[in-house]
Amino acid sequence: MKPSQNNTNNNTPSSISLFQLCWEFLKIGTIGFGGGWVVISLIHNRFVTQKKLISDEDFSVGLSLSQFLGALAVNTTSFVGRKLKGIKGSIVAAFFFLLPSFVIVCILAGFYFKFNKVFDFESILKGISPVIIALMLSTAFDLSIKIKKDLAFLFILFFVIIGGLFNINYVLLLIVSGVFQILFFHSKRNKTGENTLHSIYFLQNPYYLFSGVPVFLSIIGSPSFFTIGLVFFGIGFIFFGGGYALLPLLQNIFVNKLHWISNHDFIVGIAISQATPGPFAIIATFMGYYLKGVIGAFIATFMIFLPAFVFLQILISLQNNFKDNENVQAFIKGINIAIIGQLILLSYHFSIETLTPIFVPSIIFLLISLVLFFIYKTPPVILIAIGIVYGLLFIK
Repeated sequence: MKPSQNNTNNNTPSSISLFQLCWEFLKIGTIGFGGGWVVISLIHNRFVTQKKLISDEDFSVGLSLSQFLGALAVNTTSFVGRKLKGIKGSIVAAFFFLLPSFVIVCILAGFYFKFNKVFDFESILKGISPVIIALMLSTAFDLSIKIKKDLAFLFILFFVIIGGLFNINYVLLLIVSGVFQILFFHSKRNKTGENTLHSIYFLQNPYYLFSGVPVFLSIIGSPSFFTIGLVFFGIGFIFFGGGYALLPLLQNIFVNKLHWISNHDFIVGIAISQATPGPFAIIATFMGYYLKGVIGAFIATFMIFLPAFVFLQILISLQNNFKDNENVQAFIKGINIAIIGQLILLSYHFSIETLTPIFVPSIIFLLISLVLFFIYKTPPVILIAIGIVYGLLFIK
């Protein structure tokens, strides 16, 4: 019996056709509002609980592998597709899951760029800014809950925030954070006489992963189909920590370094991406559309998810050797702490830009949004809709 046929439910890849797989993920991609874990729940309910095509054990393995690089929801769809229909299944699952969000973003972006000077988008932008700031702070808090608080956590957090204030290169901050966490991990292991720093070469020398990024950005000129693809492909290689972790990275590259998009339009892109049922990383679609229309949107979307897709296929093949590697886990932990620091810093910058001069109703709305995100886990799309109404009615 082939490995792909061997699961606890005794299902074979032929238990679902390729067309049915496309249809299932098109439906999930259309109704999956509420973030990655909502999508995960929908996938589990459909393929594990209802159709019994995948065992709980296999799904758990796929979920753990999907958290290494890229968007969790997209990676999980790719894993399920691969498990059921091989590489073809992996491709079509991811494609049809992203398709509804891609179409929605292109429509909303086209509407924004066509009517920007007719409708009061400035008031809308200021209305949703408290929600965006609250969302980033909530994400930073959620990420921090999953991470053990120790001296390394505090050091990396302080280092990244201070480094960001002094405009130290964001990618360099990620590298140093990942390396420091590995060194901190092994300093504790060495106290017990253990030494595990031997398994994966690039994690002994993680600088090689990113060493060319600052030079790469310095030679990129004006946006073209080629340069857009190149930049988003590079971003896909350092896409750790989930969709919201892209915020500081994209803002640093496209607003501060390349100057391809204004901070104003970047915030609009955040709002539009939140109005879709797909992953937050679909903001790449907005930015591609902003730069080069529908073709640019397709290139940006395809290229930002490509590295994680390829990496996941490799992980699936090597899962028994790779998923529990302590160096991998330490490096990613360091990067996740750095992302928390960057989200806090970005929230500060957005607050200065959009909430000054101080407007008391916006401050109150920010505090209410924080409560709704932190305590009640309110879906972002609801608060953004409220923010749009608030901006149109109360901000002039």
